[in-house]
Amino acid sequence: MKPSWKNRFLVLLLLGIALVGMIVFFYSRFKTIESYQLVIKDFKNQQEILVDNTTNSVLMIEGPLGNTEVHIHQGKVWVSSSPCLDKICIHMGKIPDNGGFIACLPNRVIIRALFPDE
Repeated sequence: MKPSWKNRFLVLLLLGIALVGMIVFFYSRFKTIESYQLVIKDFKNQQEILVDNTTNSVLMIEGPLGNTEVHIHQGKVWVSSSPCLDKICIHMGKIPDNGGFIACLPNRVIIRALFPDE
């Protein structure tokens, strides 16, 4: 049996919608962020740092349990060591890949990215 023109049109429409959805997903997932503001709060104070692709530094953030080591390299921010027991903050990944938030609650350190479109 030969497919009707309505069935062909429906298949092409669904394929078109799927293609547009994939393009939007991959564009939003892999677009580069030129720079963003990083807010680091510890139990005593707060500091703000402008992060871009040329920012490279290692920060030692003091908390009640000890120092949390934060790395900033080529626009990425992550926690490399922490005195907390579970190390969840280390496994949270890198900003901006993880959505822009890292927290070490036992050591009272919160790292948050403020992206330009927020």
